[in-house]
Amino acid sequence: MCRCVAFNSVASYYPVRVTFRRDVSLPLLGVSYQANTVAEVPLYLALKLDEMGAVEIDEAYALPPRDVASLKYVEQRETYPAKLPEGFYPRLRLTIYLLSKRGDAKIVKTILQDVRELLIERVKKMALLVATRPDIVNDQSFMERLTPEEKALLISMYNAITQFMLSVL
Repeated sequence: MCRCVAFNSVASYYPVRVTFRRDVSLPLLGVSYQANTVAEVPLYLALKLDEMGAVEIDEAYALPPRDVASLKYVEQRETYPAKLPEGFYPRLRLTIYLLSKRGDAKIVKTILQDVRELLIERVKKMALLVATRPDIVNDQSFMERLTPEEKALLISMYNAITQFMLSVL
């Protein structure tokens, strides 16, 4: 359970542009903005402030739902993990949040299914490659295809698989 913190923290701190609807002062976080100010804040804070009605999130950061389906299609046909757009996972989290907020349950369900299939493909590829070619973690062109969250996962998988192989061989 503790290992998820590394994956979650990368996505949570992704910067998102917001417009403050009212004055906000959070001294413990070093945040103080006046109404109508546009600023970039970490995703976790943007979502919390939006829930409170204190900000409006710039939807330009969200992913179009059709892009998720397209990425899944590409992923299923590639040997190595396909390169995902910059900030894919935090932007995906934002997309699901915004669609859920609007009540687009059908689209959210479709995106979640597409993402599940995309993730399964990507994790299978990483696990197989780490098990059969442990030196893949040193391959810069391979690593460039992964998101920061996936790089953390890959290193974790590499360590677990390597330890297991050393313990049984």
